Amino acid sequence: MKTNNIFKFIAVALCSAVLLTSCAEETFPENGYAVSDQIGESPFATGGVLSAIPTILMSNYTEILGEHVEFGYMGLVGGLDRLTGDMFPVSGSMDGGNPYYDRWQFATYPCTLLWLNNTSYASMWYYKSYYQFIFTANSAISVLATAETPGAELGVALAYRAMLYTDMARLYDPLHAVGDPNAPAGYEIKPEVVGLTVPLITENTTQDEMENNPRLPREQMWAYILNDLNKAEELMIADASYTRPSIGIPNLAVVYGLKARAYLWLGGLDGNYGAVVVPGQAEEISVEVPTGNDAYRKAAEYARKAITESGCSIMSEAQWLDPMTGFCVANNSWMMGLCQSTDTVLGNLYSWTAHMSLEAIWGYGYGSQPGISNKFYERINPADFRKKNIVSPDRDWAAFQPYTNLSEDEFNGSEGSPIAPYAWGKFHTNGGEKFDYSKGNVTDIPLMRVEEMYLIEAEATAHYDATSGKALLESFMANRAPGYTYLGTDVVEEIIFQKRVEFWGEGVVIYDMKRMDIGWSNADNTNSPVYNRITTVGRAPWWNFTLPESAEQMNAGIRGLNNPNPCGTYISND
Repeated sequence: MKTNNIFKFIAVALCSAVLLTSCAEETFPENGYAVSDQIGESPFATGGVLSAIPTILMSNYTEILGEHVEFGYMGLVGGLDRLTGDMFPVSGSMDGGNPYYDRWQFATYPCTLLWLNNTSYASMWYYKSYYQFIFTANSAISVLATAETPGAELGVALAYRAMLYTDMARLYDPLHAVGDPNAPAGYEIKPEVVGLTVPLITENTTQDEMENNPRLPREQMWAYILNDLNKAEELMIADASYTRPSIGIPNLAVVYGLKARAYLWLGGLDGNYGAVVVPGQAEEISVEVPTGNDAYRKAAEYARKAITESGCSIMSEAQWLDPMTGFCVANNSWMMGLCQSTDTVLGNLYSWTAHMSLEAIWGYGYGSQPGISNKFYERINPADFRKKNIVSPDRDWAAFQPYTNLSEDEFNGSEGSPIAPYAWGKFHTNGGEKFDYSKGNVTDIPLMRVEEMYLIEAEATAHYDATSGKALLESFMANRAPGYTYLGTDVVEEIIFQKRVEFWGEGVVIYDMKRMDIGWSNADNTNSPVYNRITTVGRAPWWNFTLPESAEQMNAGIRGLNNPNPCGTYISND
């Protein structure tokens, strides 16, 4: 029985937009789903199938963790930045502040309890959520591939699936990590697990196959991802008349951006895979899977293609710092994003904005105050405008006021704890609304910005030509800190640091830190919460995600082949 041929799609108020601008509402259809018989009846029906994917990404309320962060793809993203140590609640540094308002506690305090092992709800939540999203993409592919002449719409569904498997391939690949010898648990990856990713489920995978479905070796997974992206690219180029209805839908520029991400990851891997047979195909197809500098050259090439094809421009200072639109309304730098509507925001707390914005007084953001370490803050160039909407060490209200919708009384704690030093007011509520969640939560959320492509191009180039990579970095930073010049000796590390600043809160940098073996460093005279004060030797063990025990029980092909338990491999310095 083909389990992925159930063509039912949640499609309530869908994200619709003028290309690369803010989003407006659209509904399809009245009965809440599109079935396969409807496909081909009208372009609107096909659009409903595709629009189902971003809708589910925004509104997949799983109730696995029992936490308010279970609101879809961006709930997963919120945990990723906390897992790097670059983001944590800073409210606890003020009298009356409570850092436990931050509900991504499994990621903020990764060494406490058993939150990240294979029996944890967090492990189940990530794994199950990703496969639910992949199921939706597979279902769309099944429908759209039946067209007499498949067009760009099929390319869109393939790009979505590639994006999701790209995340999983990077999160679950167990790269070498070192535990703290003073911690209660060690960390050792079994030889038979090295180089494995996750089971592959396609639109043709049967129930019987899923019950004995092994983890795919990384070279085969990347061959599959690149093949999907190659087909998406071909379909979109051939169907040049297609125009995506919103930035929630991938276009050719996004496909190039996804290729840039894939090749950047492959650049950090050892080995020479060459031509790899793509699994799960009706006929044998091979795809080149490069590593090292060959892959970095491809990453730079596709990053530049993405920049050119997108027509996007780097965010200006005014756009970044605007308290009414900054990181809550899509702009000309966004290549792809999620556009929430009043229908995809189903409550006051199950929402990105409720957790991430200091101005969400109705939610957790005002109470937890997502922020950065004092050391992170000090390293940001004094001339860098991105520093302006971070609360200064002395809580200078006059300096922060132009970049927030909070009043001075609210800043000083009239509705709760005072806003602490190093809280970052990057994400804003819709229209500056602070109390009405039904309005304030309806924001746009970035999934891919053109700035990522500029920094991928710079880093990838720096691996084989440090001088040119440095020049590309300085060219980009002219848009952030006038007069910036890099005087150090490790240009790659500096590029990744600037990426950590640029994409703080957007779920991008965990992959760079894991790939480049850059550790978590939050200890010694830091403002982070006590159980967050960890220093790792290179990459953290918890960046190698575990497969949930429930998956092992249902799938004989992965039993005994899990990544090691990362819990207890480090302890807080305090």
